Amino acid sequence: MGKMAEYQNVLVGIDGSKQSLLAFKKAVAIAQRNGARLHLLSVVNGEPYPSAITTFGISDKGLYDKVVDKMKHLLADLTTQAQAAGVQDVKTSVVVGNAKVILTDTYPKDEDIDLILVGATGLNTIGRMIVGSTSAYIVRQAPCDVVVVKTDEDNQPVTFKQATYPEI
Repeated sequence: MGKMAEYQNVLVGIDGSKQSLLAFKKAVAIAQRNGARLHLLSVVNGEPYPSAITTFGISDKGLYDKVVDKMKHLLADLTTQAQAAGVQDVKTSVVVGNAKVILTDTYPKDEDIDLILVGATGLNTIGRMIVGSTSAYIVRQAPCDVVVVKTDEDNQPVTFKQATYPEI
């Protein structure tokens, strides 16, 4: 049996949740081992330019800008951490749109992604009821391998209350 193929483009979805940060840590290790490009992608759910009235969304474009700005700062911090861990090639993107479509279709196809890592959950219960489980959708629909991260760097189960960074 030959050597397993190495991953070239590793994508991790970052939403600021502790689960997504666990996925980031594992993605860094995988990218480092494989000499792969690490893609940090944050999708702010919503329409790129929302109308004045929305349901379960953010109606003020200024609020979108604030969230996008916070996520850009977070991804910049994570880029520094990834580079310190030996990953030289890091690409970051913050986009506004449908997280499920962008994480499973648009971005992976545009960037030749061959591995996606996501946290087990990124939303509270009400959020999941509204949008469904993003990670479950990605597992079903992604065109490449998917790792749903449920454990810490030592592969130990984690338990914590849902908390997100950055606080808005």
